[in-house]
Amino acid sequence: MAVDERAGNEQRSLRNPSHFWRRTASAMRSFAISQTADCILLTADPALLRTLHPRFPPEQLFAAILPPLDKDSARAAREMLALAAELHRKPVAVNDVHFISPADWNIHRLLRAIGENETIYTVKDTVPNSRYLLNAKEMRRAFRELPDALATTREIADACEVEFELGRWVFPEFALPAGMTPARRLRELCIAGLSRRYEKLTSKILRRLDYELGVISRLGYATYILAVHDIVAEANRRGIPNLGRGSAANSLVCYALFLTHVDPLAYNLYFERFLNPERTSPPDIDIDFNWKRRDEVIHYVYEKYGDHRVAMISTHVTFQARSALRETAKALGFLDGELERVLKRLPFYAGSDVLVDFAERYPETRGIDLSAPEYRALIAQAMKLGGLPRHLGIHVGGIVIAPDDICNYTALARSAKGFVVTQYDMFPIEDVGLIKIDLLGNRSLGVLEDTLATLRERDIQPPVNDFAAITRDAETVRLIREGRTMGCFYIESPGMRQLLRKLGTQTFEELTAASSVIRPGVAESGMMQEFIKRHRDPSAATYLHPKLKKILAETYGVMVYQEDVIRVAHELAGMTLAEADLLRRAMSGKLRSSEAMAGVREKFLRACARNGLSQSAAAELWRQIRSFAGYAFCKAHSAAFAVLSFQVAYLKAHHPAEFMAAVMSNHGGFYSTSAYIQECRRLGLRILLPDVNASELDFTAAENGSAIRVGLSQIGEVRTSTIESILAARKRGGRFTSLADLIRRTDARLSDLTVLIRVGALDSLGFTRPQLMALLRSEFAPNHTQGDFLPLADEAQFRALAESLPNLADYDRVVRCYHEMKYLGFGVTDHPLAFIAASGGDVVSAKDLPQHVGETVRIIGWCIAHKRAAKRENVRQWIWHRLVTTAKERGMIHGRVRRKSSESSQAANGSSFPPDAR
Repeated sequence: MAVDERAGNEQRSLRNPSHFWRRTASAMRSFAISQTADCILLTADPALLRTLHPRFPPEQLFAAILPPLDKDSARAAREMLALAAELHRKPVAVNDVHFISPADWNIHRLLRAIGENETIYTVKDTVPNSRYLLNAKEMRRAFRELPDALATTREIADACEVEFELGRWVFPEFALPAGMTPARRLRELCIAGLSRRYEKLTSKILRRLDYELGVISRLGYATYILAVHDIVAEANRRGIPNLGRGSAANSLVCYALFLTHVDPLAYNLYFERFLNPERTSPPDIDIDFNWKRRDEVIHYVYEKYGDHRVAMISTHVTFQARSALRETAKALGFLDGELERVLKRLPFYAGSDVLVDFAERYPETRGIDLSAPEYRALIAQAMKLGGLPRHLGIHVGGIVIAPDDICNYTALARSAKGFVVTQYDMFPIEDVGLIKIDLLGNRSLGVLEDTLATLRERDIQPPVNDFAAITRDAETVRLIREGRTMGCFYIESPGMRQLLRKLGTQTFEELTAASSVIRPGVAESGMMQEFIKRHRDPSAATYLHPKLKKILAETYGVMVYQEDVIRVAHELAGMTLAEADLLRRAMSGKLRSSEAMAGVREKFLRACARNGLSQSAAAELWRQIRSFAGYAFCKAHSAAFAVLSFQVAYLKAHHPAEFMAAVMSNHGGFYSTSAYIQECRRLGLRILLPDVNASELDFTAAENGSAIRVGLSQIGEVRTSTIESILAARKRGGRFTSLADLIRRTDARLSDLTVLIRVGALDSLGFTRPQLMALLRSEFAPNHTQGDFLPLADEAQFRALAESLPNLADYDRVVRCYHEMKYLGFGVTDHPLAFIAASGGDVVSAKDLPQHVGETVRIIGWCIAHKRAAKRENVRQWIWHRLVTTAKERGMIHGRVRRKSSESSQAANGSSFPPDAR
């Protein structure tokens, strides 16, 4: 259905919430009608039928008659029949379906109550229980006196023909010069890119390029790759850091186009893992952008292709245990907070099927008694919501671009935030042929950009894009080898830092392997421990077949990557690389099935026999591959992320203040801000309190990189508008000279100023904090409540009052620490553990723990993170991993605390385990 220019403009306004509501009713009706040329319209609304009657011919507009199953519906049917006769419109029998069977009416009522934020006793927006899916016999009985209406239903059904051409990919139209083909343009861009990547284009490079381009061209993906390249090129022009990841890093074409940054030839990455001639699904190119600037990229896509061709992909958000229990409780009339103790302790990812036994499944919920009849009824109702749609969300990064109007491929909807999204989620979207492009936000790319921007202000240009240089840099290598990687993307978790130390990781290849072997499947299979052992003692490596020594020498005979499966099948079983990738895909992911596995096994064994392997050796090799492939990890993905890991590790090694300030300002990473503050101290950096005369919005490096200043946005309970006005006033008029000056130039309220004083943000005004509080209370706000604006302060009056102030001593260490913990979330002048006296002198510091291996020691710690992990042999036996800092903040340890009983933890803390992880 063609869309003229006016209709296209109207449709674009529909996708813009602010624009949408400014459209006139007349314009909206005109647009709606313009889109109905190929539609048959049915309406059971008399007013709408009268409105549409002059605009549509008899064969396009019909009077819908609902089943007359009760008094109200019978009356409505009679009225609609009379109107149809008056307007000479044919009646058509339809059914208004809201649920499958009458028994589902209670769930319908519950859902309507949730949707309207009512209780089931007060909600009015429900339909009768007759609005279920009538079968053919029931429809004939309901319309026994209106056979013509049923006949018309059949006529309309026969006249409708909708065909989805599934299995054919549709690509965005990419503008090219006259006479230029997508394949030719792609090759031109690749040659230009490779000339920048390599000093010389060797025959090896060009052969690989020709092979990849041949596959891409035969499969018809050139236009798709050109579109992705255009998006990334625009991001580069705007200086937005980006990183291609996933299997795309196996492709020389992607490397040439600067979509990815790992040389697939140097690191022996197979293109077939990304795309092979026998693959039926499209290639998957995921691009990470600086999370703060990702919207710029998405906005560019809308501008480039037109918002009538572009939409974000939806996700179907369903009821899980927490939401089902909370919403059902509200709908049944439970008081607010009555179930909060349960909901707080129920894991957010728990499905509704666990509601009957969550106390057995999750340690933190033990001791909760919901055996009362009202609770049992609540849980029974909540479980019926499990898996039902809650609302449409937005995919984390998926966007689709259609060659023409996207409405020709998928229905659209508006999300709760006003964005237009596809009604299909990612899997049906691919079924109708639209190819998902993942444009993702990455906080560590924000860290990278912010750190470099800060350093540029000091005329420092770190060589982070000189990959060879940073991977050989001694300080960077030492930092990684020693596991001092808190804040470093992808390699900062406790387990990862331990692994880096155990391996003594020094090279890019070793870092890539480390970030793969730590994955749950490899680690839990015991292969991580085997890899560590062989890395320390390469002579311990064993190989099932001599050829494997060449294939797996890099990983000491341990299959670590998905690419290892491809290499083994190719070089040992004689399969083509395309066949080997199909083998890998058959063993993992959504294509895995017992039938497929049986067929692949026979093919693999025959291929091994043709290449001289004995039957027993081939069977053992198959067993190893099969047990491994299901949890193997993509080497190219690890390598792509390892590039960013090395870049940020270099920045931490050489510019720790600027780097850590950026880490905390971007609010990402594995740990809390409090944990990163302690890491700053371990790096020898001073932490400076927020200051209205020195702080910016976020954390900043200070004192030539020897300190970090806390940003004003970190202060809790101060209004955002106050912080913005402080920064704006300082920019316009310079430093604040007094409390009166601050009050006069900003919109700070009494409550804001109280917090700013307590947290030390006004220390630079020259008075102690108690003196500032006295000034604030005695003269400037004697008659004002907490929320009122303060009057303008008179400077002369202020000076006179300040001179008469008593000599009030500042707050002591305990009060200062309390205020800092309350308003900042961490201690700046002191850590809370500093006030715990160690009795007997037998407390061991974290940094000294290696000297006490095998001993029982006493430590004092502070939990900064926790993680639940299930032992494979008993999924109901949980282990809590806990990270603590010692009293003197000299180090951090990774410990395990096994839950023994809910009673003991509740007795100690009055709540569920873990007490200090909430």
